[in-house]
Amino acid sequence: MEPFTTLASSCVVLPAENVDTDQIIPARFLKTIERRGLGAHLFADWRVDERGQPRIDFPLNSPVAVDASILVAGHNFGCGSSREHAPWALLDFGFRAIISTGFADIFRNNALKNGLLPVTLAPTAYASLVDQLAKSPRARVTIDLAPQRATLPDGSSHTFPVDPFARHCLLKPPTNPRIRRASARADGRTSSPLVRSLTVAVLPGDGIGPEVVAEGARILRAVAERYGHTIELREGLIGGIALDARGSPLPPETVDLCRNADAVLLGAVGGPRWDDPAARQRPEQGLLGLRRELGVYANLRPVTVIPSLVASSPLRAERIEGVDLIVVRELTGGIYFGDKRRERVDGGERAVDECAYTTFEVERVTRVAARLARSRRRKLTSVDKANVLETSRLWRSTVTRVLRDEFPDVALDHVLVDACAMMLLRDPRSFDVIVTENMFGDILTDEASMLAGSLGVLPSASLGDDDSAGGAAVRRGLYEPIHGSAPDIAGLGIANPIGTILSVAMMLRLSFGLEEEARAVERAVGETIENGCVTVDIAARGARSYSTAEVGGAIERAVGSA
Repeated sequence: MEPFTTLASSCVVLPAENVDTDQIIPARFLKTIERRGLGAHLFADWRVDERGQPRIDFPLNSPVAVDASILVAGHNFGCGSSREHAPWALLDFGFRAIISTGFADIFRNNALKNGLLPVTLAPTAYASLVDQLAKSPRARVTIDLAPQRATLPDGSSHTFPVDPFARHCLLKPPTNPRIRRASARADGRTSSPLVRSLTVAVLPGDGIGPEVVAEGARILRAVAERYGHTIELREGLIGGIALDARGSPLPPETVDLCRNADAVLLGAVGGPRWDDPAARQRPEQGLLGLRRELGVYANLRPVTVIPSLVASSPLRAERIEGVDLIVVRELTGGIYFGDKRRERVDGGERAVDECAYTTFEVERVTRVAARLARSRRRKLTSVDKANVLETSRLWRSTVTRVLRDEFPDVALDHVLVDACAMMLLRDPRSFDVIVTENMFGDILTDEASMLAGSLGVLPSASLGDDDSAGGAAVRRGLYEPIHGSAPDIAGLGIANPIGTILSVAMMLRLSFGLEEEARAVERAVGETIENGCVTVDIAARGARSYSTAEVGGAIERAVGSA
């Protein structure tokens, strides 16, 4: 058992009261005497749905949970049976402390015996903490065991009771050779994942796509080796390179490849070589067609600012520190998928791009966004142009109805797209979850990338309702960095692979339910950035920059040592 002295960490809030040990770790996972591997099944009946897919609205599946070591739980946490597996599962998931207003006695004793610290706060202090975390989900709490003091994000300190002998054992745990040997054996063990044999369709595409996708594939192989999975990577053509080789930006064999895969990793499409405006086919049609074929209608684009990259943003530090938002972009409707035509008229030509939305299309993407908002700060911003466009008026009325009828606990506000573009620069921390239509989302997320310092560091996941690709435990998705093909730097070895690698982490979490593996990749990226191993686009002025392969290699090594 590792000594417990001071813990400073972000938190995950699970406010449900009377959570019993069977809910913490269901009985079907108790046929083991090993302490490791149970974290993959923590809150299993809540973390995944009946088809085995991760519930994106459950707090432990949110991006906030990635680095959290403190669980903020409701009153009477750990009631029910006396199973010791409950603290084992919490520890294996990554928690070192639980904050609540009260714990079941047997759970408290089992937790202390295994190195998990239960912190009891007065109801007023607990309520204040929950309120502070609702406003700033990534805020940190500091727990100092020696003086038995918890310091909340607002700086207020609160003492908590701990049995003196248990406190002594946590501060200076006894040496136990048997436990040491068990831990050494466990270092090489894998988690108990929902899926072990995975097939990923890899579509490098054009420009820098092949360079960054190569690093994403490298990380997938590193994860497979580290955690004992079998991952098969099957490569296909898309975009301009497919247009040249097969006469189509989305050849039939690529569609078949993706339909038969568990997930798709994409690079980028397009470039000046295929920019003829009179061309009948363009590379971008391959990407749009693939989204339609896979039925992925909700594009999730998280935007967070890594502290060490604050200087890379063109905005002042005080404006972007603490930014943590997600844009949910409707992906298979709107003007990108509407009818298009050009026709001769007196004096020249007339071009038409049709923008259309149905109630059903707006409802389903709204539900995805609202579930996300419910797992975060419970605030949803819907972006439209309802003062001008009829599609936006349908959008606004539909979003309003869905939130009123199905998500009354989520605060909703409507913002016009031009105002949103301004607010993203003026006050980006005011946003939690943004939901918007296809074209608006495409533009706003490129703008939002500058908050993080570079297009190259932001990932995305495109999801649908399909669960048939690889069995009930797989949710097929399309994963890609948000940047384009950047033909001006293609082949120079300086493209930033971090957006692609973080897209791999989203794949592991959202399609395969491999939370531990996703966290390992995200931690490896964070460590690599903190160590200064970054490409030129985010390197500090005057500091050395590294190549695409060097950054990927550093992240690979960090995953291998996780």
